[in-house]
Amino acid sequence: MRWAAIRIETPAAASEAVCAALLDAGCQGVAEASAPSLALTGYLPVTDGIEATMSALQSRLEAFASCGLPSVGALTVTFVEDADWANAWRQFYQPTEIGRRLVIQPSWQPYRGTADRLVIEMDPGMAFGTGGHPTTRLCLVALEHLVSAGDVVADIGTGTGILAIAAALLGARAVHATDIDALPRRVAQENVERNRVGDRVTVHAFDGFYERLPPCDLAVANIIADAIIEIAPLVTRVLRPGGVFVACGIVEERLPEVVAALSAAGLSPAEIRSDDVWRLVIARKGARDVSVACAPPTMVL
Repeated sequence: MRWAAIRIETPAAASEAVCAALLDAGCQGVAEASAPSLALTGYLPVTDGIEATMSALQSRLEAFASCGLPSVGALTVTFVEDADWANAWRQFYQPTEIGRRLVIQPSWQPYRGTADRLVIEMDPGMAFGTGGHPTTRLCLVALEHLVSAGDVVADIGTGTGILAIAAALLGARAVHATDIDALPRRVAQENVERNRVGDRVTVHAFDGFYERLPPCDLAVANIIADAIIEIAPLVTRVLRPGGVFVACGIVEERLPEVVAALSAAGLSPAEIRSDDVWRLVIARKGARDVSVACAPPTMVL
């Protein structure tokens, strides 16, 4: 079979929308490259209907401006055979060191760095989150500083499970993860088993998730601003006094709304970190001193 490799250069603020458009068009996963500029590449099997699919994809990208999203670059297509597709897919993923302690390793490319790193083995799939996106990196670095041995952690919108796995490796005794869609939950469960943390990480169905949670020391959600605003009261309810909420996936212009919603829900924003247009908020319930527990912040509130 031949494959069409569809490459789209995109501003960071539109990357999740581009990813969704490629997956909805039928791409069997999406790869991200950050050099020389941020670009997403999806692989679509070449069939008789590919021209209509490409036209619909182009129309969707052109409609971004009317939805308040920044414009993306031109869509470029190259054609590859099966064997070339496998190699092209894998070239986007190399072992990546994140923060002081973590490394993300694709299963086919062993990590040959220092032995003191905690290795998270991930395979790219149709669930989003392999460590390459700025929001994922922001969350991983925050978890590195915030997770303490014995913590109970909630990962809301788990995607591939990367944050849940990281929390377990960093010392959490129990991690409860969920996602609104069944596909990411299945991918997360596979990655939990791949990383041998099934004794600490449980992937739950979304319905009734908050009702099943025990009191948590930390919750993390790498989703979107609207979803963070919606779940803020639920997060407050499941956190212990002094618990911490790490909220990410927030574009710069939505930050004031998120900060206001967290405050209204009883979560005091204590720190804001940034990577390009993306913002991460660390909020606390009660008097726990988040700023002391973390690396030097972008902004202390």
